[in-house]
Amino acid sequence: MTSPAFRSSAAFKLTYEPFPPPNGPLACARIPWDSDLFEFPFYELKCADADPDLLGNHLGEGLDSLPKDRACLVLARLSPGQTRITGVLARHGFYPVETMLDFDLVLARLSIILKHDREQHNFRRATPDDLPAVLDIARGAFAADRFHMDPNIPPDKADRRYAFWVENSFRSQDQVFVLEETNPPRVIGFIQCRDLAPGIVDVCLGAVHRDIQKSGAGVQMYQQLFLDYRSRGYKRAATHVSINNLSGVKLTLRYGFTISNATLCMHWFRPPG
Repeated sequence: MTSPAFRSSAAFKLTYEPFPPPNGPLACARIPWDSDLFEFPFYELKCADADPDLLGNHLGEGLDSLPKDRACLVLARLSPGQTRITGVLARHGFYPVETMLDFDLVLARLSIILKHDREQHNFRRATPDDLPAVLDIARGAFAADRFHMDPNIPPDKADRRYAFWVENSFRSQDQVFVLEETNPPRVIGFIQCRDLAPGIVDVCLGAVHRDIQKSGAGVQMYQQLFLDYRSRGYKRAATHVSINNLSGVKLTLRYGFTISNATLCMHWFRPPG
């Protein structure tokens, strides 16, 4: 259902610096976790609030200042309606890889899709013993995100990125839930969440095992999640779905979510040398 980027954890804060260095008018940050995983530098350009003329005048110099002895990738996020900025980025070699849709739901208005739970499935809070099964799902369940859609990124490392995300969530004792088959016992799905504010849950990442996708298990898993949070007094839920994941978009709307925002993600890639 979801395929977001890492979101607002203390361990994933970026430090923006003047761009071009040392005191240019733009801002850019190295993304350390992706740089370490993919073994070449990843950066994020802050451009959503940039003046298009200023961006056009300094972006080329900034990109030219990045390392040339190895591959290099720059991410830019902006509103799809910012066509002047999109045009400047495109003229400098940026290409679109994903549009993320932000969704919001008042849990009291949740639409119940499945009227009866499947007795052969059990939805529960994850334990440390569930990590290997959840890692196995995370390595093979995602294909519609910007990392898998970009041909310049090795697919196996894109898979590892989600496994790293899940492992960090278990280590940080985040809210992780699993759906398991009861006979014989097997974890077939997971969801990772966090609290945005009191009474508001952010559904960050989730998937079912690739061999049961489109079986309805994912529908049950998410429905149970929302019912669980509603029963515990939560008022709202938020989630984020790539427009590349059309089935996930449709499912999110069926639960009663409404679209609150959209973010266009563009990449710039330069091979080594």
